[in-house]
Amino acid sequence: MVAHLDPLHSVPTEPDPPSRVQGNKALTHARADRDRWLSARELDILTAVAEAALPPGRFLEGAGRETAEATHRYLSDIPREGIRVFQAALWAVELSTLPTKRRPFSELSREARLTAIEGFEQSRVLPIREVLRVLLTPLKAMHFDRPDMFRHVGCRYELETVRDEKPRWLARVTDGREIEEDLDLECEVVVVGTGAGGAAAAYELASRGRAVLMLEEGHYHRRSSFNGRPSRAYRDLYRDKGMTVALGNVNIPVWAGRAVGGSTVINSGTCYRAPARTFAYWRDHHGLPRDFSPEGLSPYYERVEAMLGVAPANPLHLGKIAGIIARGAEHLGLRHHALTRNAPDCDGQGICCFGCPTGAKRSTDVSYVPAALARGAELVTAARVDFVDIVAGRARGVTATLDAERTKGRPPRLRVRADAVIVAGGTLMTPLLLRRSGACLSSGMLGKNLSIHPASKVMALFDDRVDPWNGIPQGYSIDHFAEEGLLFEGSSLPFDVTALGVPWSGPRYIELMEKYPYLASFGFMVQDHSRGEVRTGPGGRPLLLYRMNERDTRLLQRGVEILCEVFQAAGARRVLPFVAGHDEVNTKDALARLRLSRIHAGDIEVTAYHPLGTCRIGTHPARSCLGPDHEAHDVAGLYVCDGSAIPSSLGVNPQMTIMAMALRAAEILHQRLG
Repeated sequence: MVAHLDPLHSVPTEPDPPSRVQGNKALTHARADRDRWLSARELDILTAVAEAALPPGRFLEGAGRETAEATHRYLSDIPREGIRVFQAALWAVELSTLPTKRRPFSELSREARLTAIEGFEQSRVLPIREVLRVLLTPLKAMHFDRPDMFRHVGCRYELETVRDEKPRWLARVTDGREIEEDLDLECEVVVVGTGAGGAAAAYELASRGRAVLMLEEGHYHRRSSFNGRPSRAYRDLYRDKGMTVALGNVNIPVWAGRAVGGSTVINSGTCYRAPARTFAYWRDHHGLPRDFSPEGLSPYYERVEAMLGVAPANPLHLGKIAGIIARGAEHLGLRHHALTRNAPDCDGQGICCFGCPTGAKRSTDVSYVPAALARGAELVTAARVDFVDIVAGRARGVTATLDAERTKGRPPRLRVRADAVIVAGGTLMTPLLLRRSGACLSSGMLGKNLSIHPASKVMALFDDRVDPWNGIPQGYSIDHFAEEGLLFEGSSLPFDVTALGVPWSGPRYIELMEKYPYLASFGFMVQDHSRGEVRTGPGGRPLLLYRMNERDTRLLQRGVEILCEVFQAAGARRVLPFVAGHDEVNTKDALARLRLSRIHAGDIEVTAYHPLGTCRIGTHPARSCLGPDHEAHDVAGLYVCDGSAIPSSLGVNPQMTIMAMALRAAEILHQRLG
């Protein structure tokens, strides 16, 4: 059985409890030194960029020193290599004007600086545009992350803090930051990670009477942490502040969670079963048995849907964008409908991706994890697993480092002895842990086969108010082209998130942001055939490499074209795909020109939310890391239950499939434990 831990009176919701920080002067001084990572000259350059790129509008204030200093503070704890990239981008801009102006950028007039920035922004060379993007993304985030900015456009800045309840199961949660000495525990099954796969597997095993210990690298953030502020969520809930990027012929941000609940805490709540075509592909290309079919997984899907309260989104909270998309799709004869979600009591506050403040979204931190704890499982947070302990070819437990602050010596270590190990750290982190452990290496496939569901969007400006902050952020869909691998989803974006999604600068950018109440946004993702890999990068963080192929590039372009046509049919005044060379597509002629263009991968603004496949299941040990039972081919007693086990892109949001497959794997493990 699990060695019972001393219960905590409460689970802290802040990464740095003030009492501990105040009592650690050495740590305070170290942070102060770290905060001064830009020189005075570099801060001057950043201020010059901010002034030119984000000028004052009719009622929105312009950026300047205050924005530069806020950006400096916000980025103070990013990895050292990220700091170097940012500094390199600063100096690239500063020195870019010397050949033509004989003066550095920061010494030019504001008008000349704006001209220089426009040269970066409108370049057809992706690396040149990326230099500006590196600087403007955090500048925009900090500039618009202010209550007065939100008041100017008439929307709410943040929510009031709610009081957390203290249910009995909370006594089975131990905050690793509070452990001061090494700790040894025993259990039947240790589960690494509490996202979609880990939490579902832990619940299933605990429900069957197994002694289960969950380990989570992040913290257990309760409702009081979710105030609707993206900047706080990026800091507390996202891995590396949401700055993970897949590098290749187009650099793609890839979002992943780092908290109890994993990425389910920061997703939109969209729930799909995997389509039949995907299961057929698994059967034909990976030899998976009938268990992996719509019929085979249906019982597990049903259990997931019951646990999460899955149902179509409430029409009352879809927002005006749903009506716009419905109008345009209906005019074009396209199939459209409300999305199915795991938020039965949603009130449409529009901030699902930054932690649900009401608990209506049934992410695993409010569903599977509490249910597992109530059935006897235990949880240690702030526990970074260093490696799986493998003895004579069998997984026997894990060794972890606890995130306790210290003035000297090493942090406390947690050793767990177990009969079986489930790794569910997610597609980005699982391959790094397994590689450190010497597991799943025999096929050479570990870390490879990365799919990410590349996604893009189109915005449109209307004469009537859209009020995009009101409504479910992803509540409506056009699935007419799903069989082609195109799925359209979307609804609303908060003001400051919209600001990040517009790749412009200067007066036209501020003018558009001042019209935010009239701005609609809708997105789509492609079932990618491109593949990448995850390697161990600097500091042990994931390094993502991904090259988009021609087929997926054409599919992305088709998605943009379809959305432009939908918005035109819905009566948009301006349609903004933000494609290089096609910033606006307001007429049928402009749409025809876009369709005739040969768009390159880097010409489209792309993001990604569903990394999969880096430790895939399969029947052939030479082509996969795991068997169909989710057990590693080369290490007995080691199971993987997360997105990394999924053998290919699903074409739909993956959380329900990850959960369904995890329930099945947990059943198999339970039977084998005897």
